[in-house]
Amino acid sequence: MGIQFTQISIPKVHPFPDIIQFCHSFYIPSQRAIVAPNQQLLFTLTPESINQMLQVQHSPNQTPLSIGDLLDLYITLDLFNIRQIFQNFIIEEGHTPTDTPPYVATIFSETGRHIITMLSCILGYTRDENVDEVNLACLSIFTLGKPPAIMYNYAQFIADTLDEQFTRLPTKRVFKYSSVLFHMFLYYQADKFPIRI
Repeated sequence: MGIQFTQISIPKVHPFPDIIQFCHSFYIPSQRAIVAPNQQLLFTLTPESINQMLQVQHSPNQTPLSIGDLLDLYITLDLFNIRQIFQNFIIEEGHTPTDTPPYVATIFSETGRHIITMLSCILGYTRDENVDEVNLACLSIFTLGKPPAIMYNYAQFIADTLDEQFTRLPTKRVFKYSSVLFHMFLYYQADKFPIRI
């Protein structure tokens, strides 16, 4: 009996500064929309449009996601909870860590690494080789044969973070969601790409 979880796949791509700059230049914050220079709507950055692109069904009972909440959850984990995570997701018993995180992702099972990669993409991490407290907190909500103890609203988190990053881009000069933008273009403007995908 395996782990039950909603599989969200956003393959990582290299940053495309031109796409980021284009989207920032034509982003309308009040509508959370990216438009073309001719004012044609390209796509919106809403939970609904992101769920549609990810092909994920929205549940009304989803819990808002935040890194702060995941860190708070990690603090509440006791030794039993940590052992349960290792039992569910470590490849072999001999690889069970005895120190504190971060841990290398290679000691985790394929399912564990998939969840770690998925969460890293959702949170805008550029790498997923190391498993930190946030990853462990997320892994703790999964139990063999059962739905996750907490159903997080990943699309809302991505939409809100994209809006925040576009708003702060002129001062922060950091944008962590190139992969999401790239896949939004592919999904919503597929007919504009001459290559069969």
